[in-house]
Amino acid sequence: MGYQERRVELIAKRAAPHLEPGEQIQTGFIALTGWLIFTVPAATVVATDRAILVVGRDGAQRLPRDRRFGKPTGMYYKIELDRTYKVHRQFYPELTAADEALREMQNRGDLPKPDQH
Repeated sequence: MGYQERRVELIAKRAAPHLEPGEQIQTGFIALTGWLIFTVPAATVVATDRAILVVGRDGAQRLPRDRRFGKPTGMYYKIELDRTYKVHRQFYPELTAADEALREMQNRGDLPKPDQH
């Protein structure tokens, strides 16, 4: 199993206990908090067909799936969820995939209503 496959497996494993029945993972990535050398792993961010899950040491938080991450640039790209996170450029394809999946869901009219989270 290669690095990419292990990464996908790790993200799925972290998200699994927090998924609703039938909920499908679209993509996921590791996000960091902190400043310069004081950066620490903070959360696994998982985009599903129903929500954005932020899985950390203290459990998971479900956020609306209508979040766009934008076009990432630089070594670390900042995103705002429940707090500010930094995403390393190795995860930029996952940010792009999350936005593309959201766009496809919007085109099909498949976005969950806010009270369905």
